[in-house]
Amino acid sequence: MDNNNSGVAIRRTSSSIISPTNSTTSNIPVEDDEYGEDFDLSISSHKRKQSGIPLEVAEGMTGGRASTEPSLEQIADDEEEGFISERRQSLPRIQSSSRLSSFPRPASPIPEFDEIFDGESRRFRYASSIKFLSTRNILILAFITVLAIVITIHTPSQPDPGVDVSRPVEADAPTEDGESHFEDVGPGLEFYTEVDHVRYYKSPDKMKEMKSEGPTPADRELGGMHVFKNVCLTNNIDAMSYENNPTTSLRGLIYFTRDQEHNSQRCVPCSNSENMDRWDGTYEDETVVKHKCGMNGLHTMYATSAGDWSNCILEDENTQLMKKFGQTQTPTSVTSVHFFQAPTFLLQFNAFDMESALFDMLMTYLPFWKKYEMNEFPFTSLISHSVKGCISHSHHPFCELLHQMAAFWEVQDLSWESNENTLYCFKTLYYNQVGYNRNLEHEGHVTKEVFGGLRENLFNRFGLPRRRTVEAREKDAAIQGQDLLGTKIILYDKTSRDETHWTDMEAVITEAKSLDKYKDVTFVVVKDFDDLSVAHQARTFNEADAVVMVHGQHMANAIYAVDGTSFVGVGCSGTVPLIGNPRFMELMDSSYKHVSKCNEDNEDDSEACTVCQDDDHFTMTLPAFEKMIDDVMAK
Repeated sequence: MDNNNSGVAIRRTSSSIISPTNSTTSNIPVEDDEYGEDFDLSISSHKRKQSGIPLEVAEGMTGGRASTEPSLEQIADDEEEGFISERRQSLPRIQSSSRLSSFPRPASPIPEFDEIFDGESRRFRYASSIKFLSTRNILILAFITVLAIVITIHTPSQPDPGVDVSRPVEADAPTEDGESHFEDVGPGLEFYTEVDHVRYYKSPDKMKEMKSEGPTPADRELGGMHVFKNVCLTNNIDAMSYENNPTTSLRGLIYFTRDQEHNSQRCVPCSNSENMDRWDGTYEDETVVKHKCGMNGLHTMYATSAGDWSNCILEDENTQLMKKFGQTQTPTSVTSVHFFQAPTFLLQFNAFDMESALFDMLMTYLPFWKKYEMNEFPFTSLISHSVKGCISHSHHPFCELLHQMAAFWEVQDLSWESNENTLYCFKTLYYNQVGYNRNLEHEGHVTKEVFGGLRENLFNRFGLPRRRTVEAREKDAAIQGQDLLGTKIILYDKTSRDETHWTDMEAVITEAKSLDKYKDVTFVVVKDFDDLSVAHQARTFNEADAVVMVHGQHMANAIYAVDGTSFVGVGCSGTVPLIGNPRFMELMDSSYKHVSKCNEDNEDDSEACTVCQDDDHFTMTLPAFEKMIDDVMAK
C-alpha cells in the first residue's frame, strides 16, 4: 500500500485499532486487500450522492484526492472536549486536482457527509458497507434468496390429518356445525365440500367413478350383518302403500361396477314377491332385469356412477318396469350427492308393525349388540329412513325400545333431508339383514342368556314393578309378607281400529265376572294401546299374568312381560303371530295359545274358538270364553 497517497483510504483490519501516532493522515494496515477497486468506487459513489459532485469527477478522485479529514482519533478526542464545532471550521477543504478544477462544485442544500456523521460512526458504517456490498456476499445472498423461493414453492402445506386433499372441493358450498374443509388441490375432476366426514357434491357429475365391494360378513362367527363398500341407498316409495302389507323396510342398493354397463335394465330392482334370504341366491325376476336381485330389504341396482344410475331410471321403459314391480325409487332425479366417509349402520325395520320390527331387526342384531357393547362398535354413525331420528328423538315404540336398551350407545343418528333429489352414498355401510332371524331358525344366534339380559336391561330402564323371573318375584313376596295369589288378565279387542276386532268382548267379560270361579281374577280391558305411552304399555304387560288380545303389532310388548306369562291370540285366522313361535316362548319361559274360528262340528261349545261374521269381525260365546280362561289359569 502506498504511504504517500494523500487520500484517506479506510480499510478493514483484523484488530480494528488505529495507530495513535498518526495525527495527520491515516494509512490503516490490513491483512488482505480483498475489497480493492470495488470498495473505492462504492465510497466515491456515496460521496457523490451526498455532495452533488458529478459521477465522472468522483471516479477521477478515486486514486488521488486531497486529504479531507483529520484522523479518527483526533475527532474522538475533540468530541470529548466539546470542540467539534471549531474543529470542523478549521478543517482543510478539498484540494482539487487539475481534472477537478474544471468542474466547479455546485451549491447543494444536502449536508456534507462529514457534517452528519462523526469519524467513529463513519468508521462503523464504512466497515458495514464493506461486508454487505462485497461481490461475494451479494452472490451468496442472492443464492440463499433463490433457494428459499424454490423450497417455498415445492414444499406442500401440511393438511389436517383428517382431511383428504387428494381432490378439490367447492369453496362456495354451505357449511354446517363442525369442521369444514375447503380444499382446491389437483385437477378439476372431483369437487366437493367436506363437513364432519360428509362430502357434499352439488352434482353427481362432480364425483369420480366408484367401485363397490361386498357384501362381506361383519363377523365370521355371527350371521345376518353384512358390510358394503362405496354404495348408495334409495328408498322404495311404493312399499309404504302396498295393499296387504305396507312397509318402511325396503331399500334399493346402488352397486357400482362396469360388469352391467351394457344391460339396459341394470338400474331396475327386482320385485318384492320372493323371500330373498341370500345375496347370491337365484330368484325369478333375474330373468327380467338380467342381474342379481340382492337380499331381503335391500334390492340391488347396478350402475357405473351416480349420474349413470340417475339417467338409467329416467328411461321410460325402466320407469314403467319399476312401477310394475312396486319398486319406484327416490330420488327420481339426482341433483346432489351426500357421501358419508365414516362407517355407517343402516337401521331398517317396518315402522308400521312393531312385532315385525322386533323379529325382523332386533332378533338379528341382538348378538352383535352384546358383542359390541363389551368391546367397541365398528360404526360411528347410523341412518334410518324407517323412522327419522329413530334413536335420537323419536317416540316410536320400537325406537324407544332401542333407545332404552342403549342399542347403539353413542353412535350418531343421521337424518335424511327432505330434498327428494339428494342421493345418499356410503364409503362403508353395515347392513343388518331384514328378516334374517325372523323365525329364530338360526339356532344359537339369540341365546336365553342374551335375551334375558336384554329384558333385565329394559325392566330397569322403564322402572317396571315386577321382577322378571318367578324366583325373584317369590323372594320379593316373602320379604314383603305377601303371596302371589290372584290373576290379572289384560284383554284388548281392537274395536277402536279399522282392523280385525272382537265385537262383544266387554259383554262376555261382564258375564264371566259373575261366576264364582273368577272371583280372584282381575280383568283389565285396554281400549287402544296407541293412546298409551311406550312406558305405560310396558307397565301394562309387566303387571299381567295373562294377555288375551286380537292379533296385532302390540303383541310385541310381550318383551316387557315377566317369565311365566300366558299369551292368547284371538281371531278368525289360523295364522299364528310371531310371538307364538315356540322358540320365542322358550326364551320368555312363557306359553302361547292360539284361538281361531270354530269348526262346524263344535255344537257343544267344548272348544275355545271364535264365531266369525266375516274376516274382520268375530264374537265368542260364554262357554268358549270360559274354556279359554280356564286354560290360562291352569298354566
